[in-house]
Amino acid sequence: MSQTVRTFIAIEMPPEVRQYLDRCQERLRGAGGKVRWVRTDLIHLTLVFLGEVAVERVEALVAAVGAAVAGFGPLALRAGGAGQFPPRGRPRVIWIGIDEPTGDLIRLQKAVADATAHFAEKVEKRAYRPHLTLGRVRGGSGLDELSGAIADMADHQGPPFDAAEVVVMKSVLSREGPVYSPLSCIALGS
Repeated sequence: MSQTVRTFIAIEMPPEVRQYLDRCQERLRGAGGKVRWVRTDLIHLTLVFLGEVAVERVEALVAAVGAAVAGFGPLALRAGGAGQFPPRGRPRVIWIGIDEPTGDLIRLQKAVADATAHFAEKVEKRAYRPHLTLGRVRGGSGLDELSGAIADMADHQGPPFDAAEVVVMKSVLSREGPVYSPLSCIALGS
């Protein structure tokens, strides 16, 4: 049986976005519910989650991602606008949206997803919705208040930033939380 590595393709966040995410989490912490907050140094914009990929296929995966992103230049993105999944009712995931008005981010994600589909354990069928996960709701009281606080932040705008590369990431799960390490950084337009 071959060894595997848990992988995903993402865009990393610059420091100013991580600081904004810290402020968003701080604002929502006292709103209600029992939430497991994601450490902001681990927050990234996932393009595609692949799951377990055989180690001997990682080089081919990196090449496929490189070919998929070759036609794209850096993207001008903006973090902002809080929301929840599901959009109504009891929140399960709290997120901050990513805005990119030209549609290039959606096209980039589709190109990467198409190029890596044969590496994925399971191909995602839902439409891509770019977001940064702030936390996962575990229950508790005050969920209506939490939903209200999220709704109050729906129009907030965070900092703009440029995304110049995508990262093929390795993810190792542990009791202390996930540990991410880059397998390859690929410049957009390379």
